Amino acid sequence: MNVSRPMALRMFLRGLQNTIRRRPLSVSFEITHACTANCWHCNWGGPIKETRLSAEEYAAICRGLKPVVSHISGGEPLARNDVDEIIRAQANPGRLPFMVVVTNASQLSGDRFLRLKRAGMHQLSISIDFPDDRHSEFRRIPGLFDRMDRVVPECVRLAEPGGVVMNCSITSWNYRDVPAIVDVAQRWGTSVNFSAYTPLRTSDDSGLVTDPDEQRDLRRMFEKLIAMKQAGKPVYTSERVLWRYYDFLCGQEVSNCRAGDKFLVISPDGRLVPCAMVMAYFTDHRSMQREFTCTNTCTRCYISTRANTEKTVREFLVDNLAILSRSGRRRLPVLAETEETPVSEPTAAAAPLRDGTFD
Repeated sequence: MNVSRPMALRMFLRGLQNTIRRRPLSVSFEITHACTANCWHCNWGGPIKETRLSAEEYAAICRGLKPVVSHISGGEPLARNDVDEIIRAQANPGRLPFMVVVTNASQLSGDRFLRLKRAGMHQLSISIDFPDDRHSEFRRIPGLFDRMDRVVPECVRLAEPGGVVMNCSITSWNYRDVPAIVDVAQRWGTSVNFSAYTPLRTSDDSGLVTDPDEQRDLRRMFEKLIAMKQAGKPVYTSERVLWRYYDFLCGQEVSNCRAGDKFLVISPDGRLVPCAMVMAYFTDHRSMQREFTCTNTCTRCYISTRANTEKTVREFLVDNLAILSRSGRRRLPVLAETEETPVSEPTAAAAPLRDGTFD
């Protein structure tokens, strides 16, 4: 869904206010760590015994933190039967937060999309790693790409413009296929928001691009991707951020991480976590900022969440004004910030129950 100008203004003003008051711009509610996938680039996968909050308990946390954007994520959030209630409890029709649901699409259908939308979801963000059935193999869900080939266009037809987007983590394993992923997204009627692989989840540096010859190939890919963006292909990520991804994938560390300040994660049991890759738990935001953010020296990621929430005010304005002028419309598209990251050792695929949920 595109953002009306009044909503865009609310988001900008809330962002300024949160920056001044040191509140997060983005909060990711990981409502479950159970997942219907078992991806090569993630530490989650399969059913998990866990404590989960109710919809209203998550909503109370959201009201306290007052983020600009609330992500409903996991694990696989659609594996929870009460995901609609969780969205509805946080949603504030016509106002903030902007509600994004992040999914692998294994349990997605047109009817499911409509239920999410009616509950208050503004945007559905769907993960993609390859432009063909290698995506199914990577996610360890047989037939997943074929399912997406059917269901993503269906959801796009049911959505507002920009209401369905793709997200892709660039890795050493898939960077040669990134232009083809953009072509697939265009065929489906969506845009693509990119992120960069981090080894923090799995301690596996092989997803980075360390070979000099491959780094030259990677650079050529980014040049082609930027040329596609300039030609009007549906690439959301700004050129500046894309080149920062290139530097990070080639081994350049990124300092001054604002995890716990600009962005944070809520675990299924309601504890606050600075980011999805750091297992440090807190019961309140101020303690997290004092005990973690102020001493954080981590330089080992540059995922989309960091890239978007750590922009300067000028960078934010330049990026979004460029989108607005290019679209020639009265609405400003906002895309999900995602945290797609990679598993070093394959493990057995998860076996969901018949309705796609877990005990």
